[in-house]
Amino acid sequence: MTNLKSCVSSCRYCRFYTPQGSRGGTCELLNVLVKSEWKACSLSAPSFATTNRQGVEQLALVTGKA
Repeated sequence: MTNLKSCVSSCRYCRFYTPQGSRGGTCELLNVLVKSEWKACSLSAPSFATTNRQGVEQLALVTGKA
C-alpha cells in the first residue's frame, strides 16, 4: 500500500474538517471528533486543492467510501 503524502499541517486546514464549537470539530472522512490543532493524519487533503482522480480513488480504497 502506498502512503498518501499531504502538505496539511493540522486538522483545521484539511478539506474533511468541519468546525463545531470553539476549538473542536468533526473529521467527515473518518466520522470522528477531532481538535483543530491536532496534527493532520496521512489521509488529509488541502481545503482548496484540485482533485486528481487517482488520489480520490486511493482515498476511497483506504476508507471504503466511494
